[in-house]
Amino acid sequence: MGRQSGQLQREQPSLPAELTETSFAEVKLSLRLSLSIGFLFIAVALASGCVAVATHGESEQALAITRSNPDTMVDPTLFGYTQIVTVENGRLVYLAGQGPTKLNEKSPGFDDLRGQTRNAVNNILLALASLNVGPENIVYLRINVVDYNPRMLVDIAPELARLKGEDEKPPASVFVGVSSLVLPTTRIEIETVAAIP
Repeated sequence: MGRQSGQLQREQPSLPAELTETSFAEVKLSLRLSLSIGFLFIAVALASGCVAVATHGESEQALAITRSNPDTMVDPTLFGYTQIVTVENGRLVYLAGQGPTKLNEKSPGFDDLRGQTRNAVNNILLALASLNVGPENIVYLRINVVDYNPRMLVDIAPELARLKGEDEKPPASVFVGVSSLVLPTTRIEIETVAAIP
């Protein structure tokens, strides 16, 4: 390699002699055949009923969310969560982690844990409303709290209670103590999974 006009000159890689125009044509033909065979298998599977394709509005069964606390496990009702949540005939939606946010300069500050939790819960409720569902559709919460200790529940629990549906049955959840979150001032972030029809 040499330099000309201040630019580095590179040699063009050469193709092996066996890769000729004929071999490229063979590769293209092979790919076309593979794709055709693949589409044929899919068509046969669909025609024979081996694969079910559901389109929007064709579901005959309604969304069903079941929450249970087996007798063989600790009853978590006092702690505000459910041991097992199952979803039938629905889709799962994963919300991005929600923490304290300011939409504009006039938004109040969120210096304390209760205020940050309130704002995170508000954000979750807004996201659910945009999907035309409510807190009763939440099936799982992961609550990430910086330097978590149980005394913090005094500030967190009342706000989390707003994420129960009208049936007052809480979702499955977990509290996770973390060393930090996205910003140094962020003390809580809540991840949410909801089921929608």
